[in-house]
Amino acid sequence: MLSRRGFLIAAILGALAFPPVSLWPLAYVALVPFLIAAADMSSARKFGSAWRGGVVFYGGVLYWVGLNSGAPWWVSAIAGVALICVLATIWGLAAIAVKWAADRLSVAAAALFFVVAYQGLETFWGTGELSFPWATWALPLSAFLPAVQIAEWVDVQGLAFQVLCVNALFFLAWHHRRLLFVWLALTAILVPISIGYFRLNYVASGEPIIKAASVQANTPAESKWQMSSADILSDHVEITDGLGGRGVDFVCWPETAVPMPIRFRGWAADTIRNVVKRNNVVLLTGATDYDVSPDGQQIPYNAAFAIRPDSLALQRSSKIHLVPFGERIPGQNWFPILGNLHLGQAEFKPGDSVVVFSGGKVPPFACLICFEVVYPEIAAEAVLKGAQFFGHVTNDGWYGHSSGPYQHLSLARLRAVATHRSIVRAANTGISAIILPNGRIVESLGFDTAGAIFGEIPARQDITIAVRFAKLWPLLYYGLFAVVFAGLWMRAQRYGTTESG
Repeated sequence: MLSRRGFLIAAILGALAFPPVSLWPLAYVALVPFLIAAADMSSARKFGSAWRGGVVFYGGVLYWVGLNSGAPWWVSAIAGVALICVLATIWGLAAIAVKWAADRLSVAAAALFFVVAYQGLETFWGTGELSFPWATWALPLSAFLPAVQIAEWVDVQGLAFQVLCVNALFFLAWHHRRLLFVWLALTAILVPISIGYFRLNYVASGEPIIKAASVQANTPAESKWQMSSADILSDHVEITDGLGGRGVDFVCWPETAVPMPIRFRGWAADTIRNVVKRNNVVLLTGATDYDVSPDGQQIPYNAAFAIRPDSLALQRSSKIHLVPFGERIPGQNWFPILGNLHLGQAEFKPGDSVVVFSGGKVPPFACLICFEVVYPEIAAEAVLKGAQFFGHVTNDGWYGHSSGPYQHLSLARLRAVATHRSIVRAANTGISAIILPNGRIVESLGFDTAGAIFGEIPARQDITIAVRFAKLWPLLYYGLFAVVFAGLWMRAQRYGTTESG
């Protein structure tokens, strides 16, 4: 049965491991049926069968992409199906790698090649303008914080690599019927968890403590751009003023909380400055913005602004990694004519560089806009530039009560661990949260609720290994794939096909 239905079984088990179901232990064994099926089936059926399994898996995890209410339904549906079908090629190509190594060399070689091939393919689809590194095998582990604390050393990709290695070891245990591989797999699980328990209980001393708040006005995503901007701004102001008396230092409003270019709306900018001055807080808010080109054309940005009570200046950070087809048609750097293609997307211009805000009343911080939280290089550059905590502004309301917002919150927790930075997360309609550097949630606010949450967070200055080598992780996994493939290829050429397994 595992040989015939292995890909489907792996897809179902894998999808159940991911949030919001979060049966996280399944992540360590979900791909064992995949490996059994890949090693046993005929080469002629390998890619297609595995690809269909990948469609089921990624469909179960990422179905919500096709529910984006911010674009025409047919555009969202096509984008969702296309994304799932493209990512499913990871399963198809990984199955081919397993079959080739199993037929030419051994099952052990197949298990090794599976790990580096799958990781290399995920890395490939997780970089570049079209990337969407969302369904990483590290994501299920976010439900059990001791398991993810090693992300400060190996980053999120390293957690996924660990999960793949454990699956490969359990596969070898099944194939060879040897307890040695079971013990190795359990060691690979329990050692990081043991380290994680220690790290969770570690308390640093001498760190500045920031009293932070996140405001969630519950502005419906579908009608936000048709509502009165003054009313939306008034809702955020009212909730922020209600924090008076709590001694708040920092307040975070959501992505495009103010749906207008506030630099060019004097009344809106003055209203925000008055809130900052009246409450003596540093405010971070999402908003639209634009620059004016020499020929008078407006260049729009999805931006965030920080306002300090001592200067009241508007400091801007623009979103660097825009959602493909949702916020910008990709490929315009090579084919500018694509900028004339309108499918209902916002068509922003990406920001040029990571900005670290001078906090004044609070230490320096940076803003991650929406799914920028999944990209290690963006957060790492901010930390290396001096950011001691993050604001995370997002609008997950486009996807309703689907799996997407739960997964997005979990990915933010992983980024907090990898960078050792607190994250103050504000979402328009939920889920807002205040996250500590170890991934623990101090307080959160669920769907369709207006209000504010409050918590004390540390400002950190340490630099993790994950941050220092953020730009090198892709090269590491590409290098591992190249070395392993070259070694297996030369060995196969030397010894020929084996039937021993």
